[in-house]
Amino acid sequence: MIIQTEPMDLLMVRYKLYFNQQCPDPEDPWVLAYLREHGLEPRRQLDEAHEGIPYKVFHFGQCYLGRHVAKLGELYHRGVEHSTLAQYLAHLLSTTEDESIRTATTQLDAAAMQTMTTELAAQLYDSARFEVTQERELHVDIDATVVLQAFRTRQSLPAT
Repeated sequence: MIIQTEPMDLLMVRYKLYFNQQCPDPEDPWVLAYLREHGLEPRRQLDEAHEGIPYKVFHFGQCYLGRHVAKLGELYHRGVEHSTLAQYLAHLLSTTEDESIRTATTQLDAAAMQTMTTELAAQLYDSARFEVTQERELHVDIDATVVLQAFRTRQSLPAT
């Protein structure tokens, strides 16, 4: 999800939430569920394409979202952490010294690898720690043995 704000009249702000229709972000289902659970309906709902990618765009007024903005921001932040963790897991699995795991990851096509690392990130999220570096990059810290064992279990690989 992309969140964009734009000024309106009388010091008000319009929130625009962009949901990628080709490749949803991890936070998309959480944000959509939150909106439904709280009865929050967009003022306008549009279909737009940006750089050839179709998006569903929801428009909300600042007063309408009001107290919900912080929670939506938390869900967005958690989605960024999930995406970062999934990327980290893909790198860890493809560069591990464990030959059977490296072989299993190379046998997955790009879409299957992305699905697997996204699901694995959701499973291992609570085991990971996140920190923003001085360069303002999100750093992931997770025990590699936990990751390798979880992958072995998911792929039904024998223990070493």
